[in-house]
Amino acid sequence: MVLLEKNLNLMNEKQKEVVLTQWQKHQHEDFEIDFDVSGEKDMLIGFVLKKGVWNPFLASGRYHARYLFYHSDLFQEKTVIEIGSGTGLMSVIMAKYGAKNIIATDISKLAVENTKINLKKFGLEKICTVFESDLFENVKEKADLITWMIPFFSGTPPKGDTISASMIMETKVFEKFLIDAKNYLNPNGVLLIPSFSLGGDFTNPSIMGKKFGYSIKTTWTHKSINGIQQGLIHMHELKLEK
Repeated sequence: MVLLEKNLNLMNEKQKEVVLTQWQKHQHEDFEIDFDVSGEKDMLIGFVLKKGVWNPFLASGRYHARYLFYHSDLFQEKTVIEIGSGTGLMSVIMAKYGAKNIIATDISKLAVENTKINLKKFGLEKICTVFESDLFENVKEKADLITWMIPFFSGTPPKGDTISASMIMETKVFEKFLIDAKNYLNPNGVLLIPSFSLGGDFTNPSIMGKKFGYSIKTTWTHKSINGIQQGLIHMHELKLEK
């Protein structure tokens, strides 16, 4: 599998450089990693990453995970939908730290299996249902929190490549998510979505959310100056405007 110009043609040169660098770095075999969720020794020991699934610890996934840990009021004793579960990191954290019920979905069979493996490993599979779904396609329930660690770059990922699909999405995909999410949010429910300064306007929730009738609070910002994802990373909480 390779990324071609047609996959990247909506990006500027800097965006292409970052995506290609990340894509290479995310090519890995099966392995396990110990992750300190809180930064204060709240450990996930032996978290499993399967070949072909995006590694959240290389980039902004670790910030998303830590945000959830420190903002457990968003999911405590609540029902959650996670779109694009990947390795299952976010669902594991929410299930471990107080969620009542989690529906975790991914369009990738590899990612669904990786999520199931980690939920079982940490004894959380009774709290979380995992299945394949293109966004909300197979989801039947409503939730108090919907979270998606969105692909930050506009483009067309090659079919069957879970890793590039974790970084690249067509603009219409994010628009469809924001429209459809309204039907799956309970009253006063929250969409929790990150953004990356290099990603551009079409994947920026604070811009796109307003177009589709959401109020937005940007609740956290981090300036990443090291690693393969350098720039400003934000967390946004979106609610339906009343």
